[in-house]
Amino acid sequence: MALVKDEQTSMLSKIAESMWRRPSRISIFVALSLWATGGGSILVYAHEGGVPPVSDSASASRHSLLRPVRPVDSILSGVKEGATTSSVSEPGQKPSKKKKAKATIKTPATESQRSSAIEPTVQAQTKMEESTSGMNPASSIPPGVPVMAGAGISTMMSGTAAMAAAAPSAGSAIAAAASSALASSVVGGASTPSNKSIQRLSAGIPGLTRVISTPLPPETIATPAPPLDPPTSRLPAVPANWFGYHVLNRLTFGGTPNQLNTMSHMTATQAREWATGYMKEQLGLDPAQPWPTNLHSASPLPAANPIVDTDTDLRLMAAKGAWKKDDPEPTVLKPELQQVQDHDLIRKLYSRRQLLEKMVYFWDNHFNTDYRSHFRGQYEVYENEAFRARAYGRFVDLLIASGKSPAMMVYLNTDVNKKENPNENYAREVLELHTLGVDEQGHPAGYTQTDINEAAKAFTGWTVPEGSAPGFRFVSSRHSPGTKAVLGQSVAFDGSGPTEGERVLQIAASHPSTARHLAKKLCEYFVSETPSSALITEVASVFSDSGGDIRKVLIAIVTSADFNNVANYRSLVKTPLEYVVGLYRNLGVWSSHEPIRRRLTATGQGLFEMPPPTGYKEKSEHWLNTYVLFHETAMAYEATIPGFGSTIRFGSDTNGGLTRLWLKGLGLRTEADVLGFLLNLTNDRVATATEYQIYLTTLRSGGGTFNLDNSSTEAALDRTLASMLTNPRYLYQ
Repeated sequence: MALVKDEQTSMLSKIAESMWRRPSRISIFVALSLWATGGGSILVYAHEGGVPPVSDSASASRHSLLRPVRPVDSILSGVKEGATTSSVSEPGQKPSKKKKAKATIKTPATESQRSSAIEPTVQAQTKMEESTSGMNPASSIPPGVPVMAGAGISTMMSGTAAMAAAAPSAGSAIAAAASSALASSVVGGASTPSNKSIQRLSAGIPGLTRVISTPLPPETIATPAPPLDPPTSRLPAVPANWFGYHVLNRLTFGGTPNQLNTMSHMTATQAREWATGYMKEQLGLDPAQPWPTNLHSASPLPAANPIVDTDTDLRLMAAKGAWKKDDPEPTVLKPELQQVQDHDLIRKLYSRRQLLEKMVYFWDNHFNTDYRSHFRGQYEVYENEAFRARAYGRFVDLLIASGKSPAMMVYLNTDVNKKENPNENYAREVLELHTLGVDEQGHPAGYTQTDINEAAKAFTGWTVPEGSAPGFRFVSSRHSPGTKAVLGQSVAFDGSGPTEGERVLQIAASHPSTARHLAKKLCEYFVSETPSSALITEVASVFSDSGGDIRKVLIAIVTSADFNNVANYRSLVKTPLEYVVGLYRNLGVWSSHEPIRRRLTATGQGLFEMPPPTGYKEKSEHWLNTYVLFHETAMAYEATIPGFGSTIRFGSDTNGGLTRLWLKGLGLRTEADVLGFLLNLTNDRVATATEYQIYLTTLRSGGGTFNLDNSSTEAALDRTLASMLTNPRYLYQ
């Protein structure tokens, strides 16, 4: 099968060789340009080598969401109500960890300097006077702020039905036990099952992990996307209903097959109405009501309406306290980290609370910590759950939750910050990265070295609890006494109200530079890599006027003219995380999480694995390179083509995991049916005339003609889908 001309094939071959020898952005952009002008792509050229024919029986091999597991002591055992810290009369043995000599940064740190600055410091194990205070991940939330608990369930009807559908042979006892345990945790109308209940379900009921490791029923696609007539333009068109796809691309980790197929039948007006209602629902607002108008005030928004997400809750129960004994991971990647990553991926992949998960990731990256600075999975989970509970709340509460989390305290050495020699690491990063930021020239935006020195003194005495339970502990004998001056304000503890450290964070959170810094980052995350100054100013104004109300800030962003401008449609480059999670969600495939973890780590975006405190970059210049493109290509092949290490297949057990049977089950028959459906899942039903011809030629490669009843069509379908996923346009959202 020849998909490209001889001379183009030769050129692409040379580009591929040069990319391997010396990766450069020039080569990748040449390759992308060749695709856009009809030359195919390196990935399409790779197809010419052919994919070995795969029989139906071979294609039928697939894995469920979780492979068979054996229960182990849950890493989440410390993340439960009332177990963060307790009164300590005698200091116990702290977690064993090697510490290097303290590093104190006296000048604005570069990224390489930060990497060395986060090393822990030497600390003698001596007795001292101590006072303790606990911080539950969901505690200290002001009245009226919605607690967006990740495991919230308001009814067990759909959950019990899902379990029964997933494994009817398991009997009703397990489903009844799950229903009873969850129902018993619902207090006062709230819908948050306790972690004790979750652990009991995971470890105390034989077979529960086996039951839930069977894939839950996929979404029902009532009406697939309509057939796609061959396009005539050599340039990609913007669909009339673009805004619906735009919202799914930006406010979620990817639209699901059902959402995308529903969108394909909508007019421009219908798509905008649907997208507006979806955004309101995700923000906890009533879709039938107009957007709130009190954004520039401190008055609270209506209480958030919870989104019931029973299926995801069931998956999380199966994931907690279990690890895959047959997982072929490198030994340097601890099973504990794998558990934390899987727990996070389940939410990103399957949660109906998609905007919440996008915001949790934003905050986790903004307040970056690294698992390998402490090697305690419960620290990362504790912090992650604190962000989830406050994601739509006030920024100052997020800031305090981050600063008092054990992951951050160990990561930036607050846990060893003592009056004899204050450690500046956290004080510097909280001003430079978490709050005020730097200006366009890289200079501090309103703070000085003196502010860093004084803030560091205010944080002395902050540390982690003795033992393994995550939480916060204040040791008064380590604290530097006296009044501090930070950002032009005096800071001193008078015996009541916020502590000195908390007061410093409150002052920093309310600084005008913080409002602009956060506004710019959020606009870059949701709107454009180069947001307009007018948009940043308006969003910063809402931030300041509302007291840092994140829900109001998000409303200001999604209702802005910039977000609603077609010029920003498909203008942001996906990070590797957004690419692979979006791929899974777009196609509705089942998989173990090992391929995702492996590829994300390979691209340099492993979850909870970023050493510098800057967090992962969002801008395209950091991700448009040949190395990342190679791994994203591998992700696409693993997701679609058997023989490429695939553990991912379509649909459920009823169709044998075969693409063609999945499509037949949807009533698709013709080439136009299939191309319209697959392009809708991957590229918003957009294709140039050249691209369409490439896909059509690939689709017919199973035997010269297209026939879903022919088993040889399976490989052709997989190759066609891989071509769509490796189209450079799929890199954008």
